[in-house]
Amino acid sequence: MKLIKLTLFNSKTPIYINVEMIGSLNEVEERDFNREPKTYTSVGHITHNNGGFKVIESVKEIAKLIINSGNGLANIIKE
Repeated sequence: MKLIKLTLFNSKTPIYINVEMIGSLNEVEERDFNREPKTYTSVGHITHNNGGFKVIESVKEIAKLIINSGNGLANIIKE
């Protein structure tokens, strides 16, 4: 099991996710009324059907963390 540390979008608390259980990564931009857009990444987990975790790291940053975790995806995900 390889874990990466990510930061939750709303509470800024750290979470640790097993990279082998990541099902999807999507960047999302939300706009509130008369406010600046908020951008976060939704990390989908393959064993949960809750829409994923909202984290502040970008898809590119998460990909680098996955590569550095040494799970063998270095040949698939390139910068």
